[in-house]
Amino acid sequence: MNDILSSEKLIIQYLEFLIAEDFHTSCDLSDEIIFTENIMSGKIMIVENFSEQISHDVILKNYLEIIIININLKLITIEDMHRTLRN
Repeated sequence: MNDILSSEKLIIQYLEFLIAEDFHTSCDLSDEIIFTENIMSGKIMIVENFSEQISHDVILKNYLEIIIININLKLITIEDMHRTLRN
């Protein structure tokens, strides 16, 4: 099974942790992103489904978009997320 799909909770926890650390606020992202299959490649991808609250905060929106892109490109791995959350 694809690492991203099998680690949905970890990814959401990781993103929420980063927001708490960098923005000093808590945010529930469980409804803010979707895990879906890319029809062409068959790979599982994270897709933004940002609410107005996040969409209106341009800095937070851009921040999350960059992290999500890096996760989709596997520049941030599941192991990286585990290491970050352990520290």
